[in-house]
Parts: sequence; C-alpha cells; structure tokens
Amino acid sequence: MPGRSSDWHITGWKAFVLLPIAVPVILFLRLFGIGQYKKRSAEEVAGYIRDFTRDSGGEWDWDDFISVRIEDPELEALRDELEALRDEASMVKLPVTESGIEELKRLMRKAEALAGTPQD
Repeated sequence: MPGRSSDWHITGWKAFVLLPIAVPVILFLRLFGIGQYKKRSAEEVAGYIRDFTRDSGGEWDWDDFISVRIEDPELEALRDELEALRDEASMVKLPVTESGIEELKRLMRKAEALAGTPQD
C-alpha cells in the first residue's frame, strides 16, 4: 500500500554497514539545526492521523510524521499531543486501544478544524 511519507528508509544489513557514517552526519545536522522542521499543512496532519486510525497508511508514515517537528506552531502543538499519546500505556502496543483511537480521532478533528475541512 502506498504511503503518505516521501521519506526513504534503509533497513537490514545496509543500515548496519552505514551506521558508522550515519551517526556523525546525524549529530552534525542536529548540532546545526538542519532539517529539524517540516512544513506541513493542517490537511496533511489530519490525513496522517486518519490513515493511522484506519490502518491505511504506509509502513513508515506514522513514524515519519510523529518524529519530525512541524514549522507551524499550532500544528506542532498538535503533533506534541500525538507524541505524548505514543508514550502512554494505551499507545505503546498495537493495536491501539479503543480509548486511544478516540483520542486520535479527537486530535484529527482538531487538525481538520484548523484546516477548515472536516472529513468524517
């Protein structure tokens, strides 16, 4: 299933071989604040949440979404709420509990309200 995320990922033995190169590069980028924010629209944020609740996103979509800060302060606050959910007991293991899904839907409605386009 095609995903929302356009980021690419290296897995398996290739990741292990590239580790000695990747760690210093990542530390350098973090040190100088390069690539720490992504420009996302409220529609995109709502779409990531919708895909996750419907289990219709790509393999790495949710991780890519939750792991990268958003330029827009309102959407970043929403992403922070979603990231906090990940740390709660209801979100640690999949499938997500019913209360976790309800909380995700609440945050999706919040993102849709920011976009001005309710979907469901």
